Amino acid sequence: MLRQFLRKWGRPPIPQIESLPASAPGLGYRVAEVYIFDTCTHRCGYCWLAESGQVLDFKQLEPFRSTEWIANVGGFFNRRTTAKSKWLLQFTGGEPLIAPNLDLLCRYLFEGGNRVAFYTALLVGRNHPGFRFLASQSSPRVDYVMASFHPEAEIDEDRYFEKIHALRDAGHRIFLRYVGHPARLHRLDELAERCAKLNICFYPTTLFSSSFPGAYTEEERDRLRHHFSSLSQFLMLEGGIDTTETKCFAGSKVIGVNLQTGDITPCISVHHPSIGNVFRDELELSRVAISCPEAGINCSCDVHYQQDIVVGFPDRARFEEQKTGFVAPRDLFGEIVRMKQAGTMFYRDSTAGIGNVKNDSRLFYTIEEVRQNYRVNRGLPGPSQVTESFKT
Repeated sequence: MLRQFLRKWGRPPIPQIESLPASAPGLGYRVAEVYIFDTCTHRCGYCWLAESGQVLDFKQLEPFRSTEWIANVGGFFNRRTTAKSKWLLQFTGGEPLIAPNLDLLCRYLFEGGNRVAFYTALLVGRNHPGFRFLASQSSPRVDYVMASFHPEAEIDEDRYFEKIHALRDAGHRIFLRYVGHPARLHRLDELAERCAKLNICFYPTTLFSSSFPGAYTEEERDRLRHHFSSLSQFLMLEGGIDTTETKCFAGSKVIGVNLQTGDITPCISVHHPSIGNVFRDELELSRVAISCPEAGINCSCDVHYQQDIVVGFPDRARFEEQKTGFVAPRDLFGEIVRMKQAGTMFYRDSTAGIGNVKNDSRLFYTIEEVRQNYRVNRGLPGPSQVTESFKT
């Protein structure tokens, strides 16, 4: 029934289906970094979406309520799926689990043989439709779950870890992502031990803002490095690689998709050029490694190293190992030293790439503060009428 329903809304196949270019390594799953919306359940002090109030823009969820819209999005990827080239859609935002009809979209993609992954903070109830759907799935359809453990979850962390247990028992490959704000580093050892007992990957990450990672002390850097198990994590602590002279397979092995506009760029870190649009059913992929379209920014998205996108900086083998469970820390700082000696440049501009938080001193905002941020950034008078209905 689902197949028949979805076919009703799908358009006829397009004449030519793009396959992964022969020049790009790793035939198989091409990655779509899918930014679904700004709306979120969290109010993290180190996130520009909370700082700007964007987390309260619930209007961005409206398109997902249309089954025709859902079918168009799923159809776009399914029509570009072949036996040799399928898609891994990595859903991020915002909080992807609060998207209406999330189950319908994913089931449509599964019918085409594609996979998904989720970047989620899990701050929804276990009876929320998004969590119920996730709990009903497992690997390989859901390739992995990057579950961030933010300060708001620490207020009731038993509830958070109950959901981690449920997803692990359902067969998911889980990362516990932990943003390394200086005020949170004291918990690294404890959380690493807990993840080891659960046999899930402990994945502490660098804080990105207008001052970090440059503002870390050497002691703080050492604390973080002590719990890293992949090259990607070490690269992020350096601020990412300067892209002035790099080559990568953005636009061929990976694409960035903004589901609010449908616009597609070579990766999620750049704003141009446009290489297609989901709602116009357009996509023009590259066939060779390219120079960064915004050369000079920091390539500070760990996905690009985890998927071997950036030429000369592969980390996929370690990422695949991290998916399997807890991985003991590795001392890979020597590789960073060798890169610097070979002329690799890092972190030349703190405002480049991701991470444009201005005030990184807060761990999280109150709902009233975020409402005020929302009003100020939109020039709206009076109190906001936004509610927190997403927690039900």
